Amino acid sequence: GGEVLRGVDLTVRPGERLAVVGPSGAGKTTLSRLLAGVDAPTEGSVTVGGVPVVALGPERLRRQVVLVTQEHHVFLGTVRDNLLIAEPAATDEELWAALAAVGAEEWVRELPGGLDAELGAKEGAHAADGSQAQRLALARVVLADPHTLILDEATALLDPTTARHTEQALAAVLKGRTVIAIAHRLHTAHDADRVAVMEGGLLTELGTHDELVAAGGAYAALWGSWHGEPSAGY
Repeated sequence: GGEVLRGVDLTVRPGERLAVVGPSGAGKTTLSRLLAGVDAPTEGSVTVGGVPVVALGPERLRRQVVLVTQEHHVFLGTVRDNLLIAEPAATDEELWAALAAVGAEEWVRELPGGLDAELGAKEGAHAADGSQAQRLALARVVLADPHTLILDEATALLDPTTARHTEQALAAVLKGRTVIAIAHRLHTAHDADRVAVMEGGLLTELGTHDELVAAGGAYAALWGSWHGEPSAGY
């Protein structure tokens, strides 16, 4: 965090999957926070459907644009409490449907009390592991039903087996939504509709994977050196 963005001009199309790549400190996280309305720009504006994000108000914005990061907060309280944060009016039926959509229904049904099971570290509560916490976060996304998702490469910190399961759940959640993925791995960029390359707070390249490889610039150099493998610092 704390990087300064200078003159980033970017229009994301509805339903598009955009990957944002670049070295650590290039401004990727700052961009994701601005897009999600977590931070307000000091100049210029971030708009959703033509309306400035800061003018939407937190309630409305939370339902339209959701930021999924590597920090998956499980809040104290029951499974139900953890899900109703996203959609306070949801019925139990809708909660189960959201859990099923992300592959979390089975383990919640096995908890004593199901939706009423207490989560957290205290005695008698269920301490959710990384994969479970992540799926609860994704179930919240399903309930909030935003049109745009900003993804800070949410599976980067998980072990490969967990990541595979979570990626399947993630794929189900992403379907039909506009997705801006802050990509730490190249296959995310390869699979996106367009790729934005950030360097030193500037947007330096924008195009499809094939266009950028053909252009022979920064992205092409990354692709050449990575061959699809993650690299330290990205």
